[in-house]
Formats: sequence, structure tokens, C-alpha cells
Amino acid sequence: MTAHDLARLHAAAGMNLRVWSAEEYAALLADPKTIVTTTEAGFAIGSIIFEDAELLLIVVHPDHRRAGQGRQILAKFEAAAQARGARTVTLEVSDQNTAARQLYETNAYHKVGQRNNYYKTNDGTSEHALILKKTL
Repeated sequence: MTAHDLARLHAAAGMNLRVWSAEEYAALLADPKTIVTTTEAGFAIGSIIFEDAELLLIVVHPDHRRAGQGRQILAKFEAAAQARGARTVTLEVSDQNTAARQLYETNAYHKVGQRNNYYKTNDGTSEHALILKKTL
């Protein structure tokens, strides 16, 4: 997927948080630390620094939700991170994103911290970020 494809899919996902631009995706794709895994239904993007991978975002198109696509994309991201030497994956997720939290919890992620009022929503409110981690 190109930077424009990623931005288009991110916008189509209908998230309540700011959508990343094609330019932001292009900058990430140009960085050799970036990991991107894709399926027909979505993608995961993150980075790796030494033995820790950071999952920045998983996006699944609304037409493919609740069909195991998030789990598949997450597994591909973890495998790619592990192949590049990662021993752990860290991520942040909104405390209001029940579906994502359930995905991560059922895949052995555990809470290691919290950032209060971290995410700014499209309606001007804020949500807490839960910091989750998994050992690969």
C-alpha cells in the first residue's frame, strides 16, 4: 500500500481521532525503522528500536470488522517485528476503544501504564491512553 492508500483507508475507518495525512504516512514509510503489515482489509504500522517494537496503529475497513481481520493484522505485525529482532511490542490504545482493548487483551497484552487525556477526539474531548505491552 502507498502512503495515499494508507491515509485513504485510515479516513474510511471512521475513527473518532485525528486521521493521519498521506504526508505523515510517507514520512513513516521512508523511515527504515518502520514496519507495515497489510491485508486486503487493513494494515498495521509501527516502528522498531532495538528489541522493542511500537505498534502505532491498526486500521481495519468497517466492512471487514468483527471477522478476525484485526487479529490477523496484529499477528502479521508481531511476526514481522520478531523477524527484525523485537522481543516485545508496546502500544497505546484509547481507554474508550473497547474493541481494540479486547483484541489486545485476548492476544496477551497487559497494561503497563496510562497517559491521562492523551488522545484528542474530533469533538474536542479527550480520552486516556492505556499503555500495553507483550513479550514475543
